[in-house]
Amino acid sequence: MKEISVPAEMTACVWRGGTRVEVETIPVPEINEGELLVQVEACGLCPTDIKKIDMGLTKPPVILGHEMVGKVVAAGPNAEKFLGKRVVVYHHVPCRSCRLCELGRYSQCEGYKKTGTSAGFSPAGGGWAEYVNVASWIASGGGVVEIPELLPAKIAILMEPLNTCLKCMSALPESKGTLVVLGQGPVGLMLTALTSRDGWKVFAVEPLPERQEKSLTFGAQGVFHPKEDLAGRLQDVAAPLGYDAVIAATESEEAINGSFLFLRPGGTMILFAHTRLGQELKIDAGQIGMAEKQIVGSYSSSIELNSLTREILLDNRFPWGEFVTHVFPLNEINSALALARRPQGGSLKVAVAPNPEALKDA
Repeated sequence: MKEISVPAEMTACVWRGGTRVEVETIPVPEINEGELLVQVEACGLCPTDIKKIDMGLTKPPVILGHEMVGKVVAAGPNAEKFLGKRVVVYHHVPCRSCRLCELGRYSQCEGYKKTGTSAGFSPAGGGWAEYVNVASWIASGGGVVEIPELLPAKIAILMEPLNTCLKCMSALPESKGTLVVLGQGPVGLMLTALTSRDGWKVFAVEPLPERQEKSLTFGAQGVFHPKEDLAGRLQDVAAPLGYDAVIAATESEEAINGSFLFLRPGGTMILFAHTRLGQELKIDAGQIGMAEKQIVGSYSSSIELNSLTREILLDNRFPWGEFVTHVFPLNEINSALALARRPQGGSLKVAVAPNPEALKDA
């Protein structure tokens, strides 16, 4: 096994239950054949991971975090080609041999649902730590994407969420028309930037003034507050038939129903933010049965989009450098989580890093 100098212990953020995460010193993960050890540069705080903490959706103790970038510092036999490479790591890959994979439904594959990156305890991502183990089937299955040194870590951590946005866009109607994006958090803003550049006439819905302003600079032609006569204001931009599509990057039932009403007959609504089972949504079934409106889901990433995602992330015509507004050291993980839960002061994407100072000029 080849490796670069690696310490025996590391700092990691361990969730052991409750709402707080503990900062602990634990052993650096060992690796076996086909596995990789990645020294983490930075890792984003994904709303899905925060839900796991706040709603107890996984069994502690775990080390969360899956939007990670770093350097491969150790490689087991048959994985040496990655040693020394700077990489973004996906924590899921599909088997590519089951019926669901044959249908292109990679995120529904049973193999995909298994997490393949860990910093200790049960595999749960592991990016909120100094080092993470990458399973052999992730390394060999296309889940490790090499990136150039010139790509800042604060941009590289956007690769996995950007992939999910590109996958979501594939569910839009082929004929580009008028689109409403509900929610202008980091993912909603990504969708606004991507779809407006792709030829859609985008209108956004967002309550926070700072994010409303960002939405306009990222390509939205108008942005509305969800509490200020949303249905009426959307009706004004929907005439005469209604807009062609809606992407719900929020779970708000009020916003979803307010926008669904003025979706054109045969139009498409994509549920993007509903990432757990058991979430109920009451909606006018006549709008589906009689008006032939469609509701579809889009969940997680697609391995087929990995190369395209890297290409778009390297495209400086997009405002990727504006997304990560706050990077906290690992020992301030709870402050980072608090800001991610309740955005303020223009905050968008929040991340943690073992050495935030090294990212300042990026």
